[in-house]
Amino acid sequence: MARLVPTGHRIRERRLALGRKQAAVAAAAEISPSYLNLIEHNRRAIGGALLTRIAAALDIDRAALAEDGDSDLVEALQAVGAAADLDPEARAEAAEVARRHPGWARLAVAQAGALAAQARTIEALTDRLSHDPTLAEAMHELLSTVSVVRSTASILAQTPEIDANWRGRFHANLDADSRRLAEGVEAVMELFGARKDGGDARLLPSEIVSQFLDAAGHRFEALEERGAAAVPELVAGIEDGAARRLATDVLAGDAADAERLPRMEVEAAAGPDDLIAAAGGDLALVLRRMGVVDPGRGLVICDAAGALLRRKPVAGFALPVMGAGCPLWPLYAALAQPGRPLATVIETPDGAGWHAHAVASPIAPAGFGAVPVLRATMLLTRARSAGAGAPVGPGCRVCPRTGCAARREPSVLSEGTALDSGGARVEGSDPGMTGGEAGHG
Repeated sequence: MARLVPTGHRIRERRLALGRKQAAVAAAAEISPSYLNLIEHNRRAIGGALLTRIAAALDIDRAALAEDGDSDLVEALQAVGAAADLDPEARAEAAEVARRHPGWARLAVAQAGALAAQARTIEALTDRLSHDPTLAEAMHELLSTVSVVRSTASILAQTPEIDANWRGRFHANLDADSRRLAEGVEAVMELFGARKDGGDARLLPSEIVSQFLDAAGHRFEALEERGAAAVPELVAGIEDGAARRLATDVLAGDAADAERLPRMEVEAAAGPDDLIAAAGGDLALVLRRMGVVDPGRGLVICDAAGALLRRKPVAGFALPVMGAGCPLWPLYAALAQPGRPLATVIETPDGAGWHAHAVASPIAPAGFGAVPVLRATMLLTRARSAGAGAPVGPGCRVCPRTGCAARREPSVLSEGTALDSGGARVEGSDPGMTGGEAGHG
């Protein structure tokens, strides 16, 4: 069997063969030269969008740089196998399948991605039904109008001897209420259409800001270079005033973080522990900066009520569009132990392992006798190899795990996708079963 050449060495060999400087390639790939140097010496994992950008900068297909033809495809195929409950021996064949049948492998991954996208759509729509005040008001109006129409129609049907004058009035009312019902349905359809098309007309300010941050990958070069002076320019395109003010606060905080902990130091660090001294012991600052700077890491921030204030998604780890996340995330455990840093391995329903670092700390010093305002921060990093981790999910509403004592509401996923709390598939089970119903109560 031929020896696999590390991706970093392939990148370096290609760059030298082209006679290009590290600085030029790093600039084209939108990273710093020092970070590229770490990648070339295999001191940083490489994959995803970053490997694609480096391949484009070197005028080569990304598969030619990947250590095993396409490491991302292999990893994604292994995740698909884990989600389908394949045994470890079968999942180990993912590299061979990706090498010999890349087209079929990509098809399997694409289909799995489509299913995941549908799950996220279900989550977004169900969250919308539960939390959107605009939609709640519209649905209340629809239900009220339906009740009125039904009542009027019932009177007309059950009272054939009704006076002609009153019958005319009822007909007029029925006509007016049916028109109001039709207009209400159109309004609801327009609301969902605006959500689907990404329009801002009916979005909450927090949602507009989330879309704004996600579009930029939560990473703004202008903030790294010019600090808070770049904020007005960055938020100028946000039309909603409340959303623009909220985005200003978020970016101002990011600018202050960048000034306290420069990007070059963050990129040179292998993990959060390497930055504690540079951050003056501010653990939340370390996690925020690593989450924002590194596109391969996820970041979640919540307040003491558990509401998610910031979601920076990462491929493979689903984050809820609205509402709270999984009660078993270390993010929430940190709130019960303010100031204590937590580091653990968690496992998502597809079998993927993640390193989770979390800490809860006050957002500002509190005076004597005052109650500190806490925020919890969690950094997510994909584990290099699957291992036994604490089972978690994306949030109860779209989590396939059954028998979980922390479940707070039924899942909307089909029975065929149900998993037990350890990640094994449960045939014929009800994914909406609560922990008590499963025998944990």
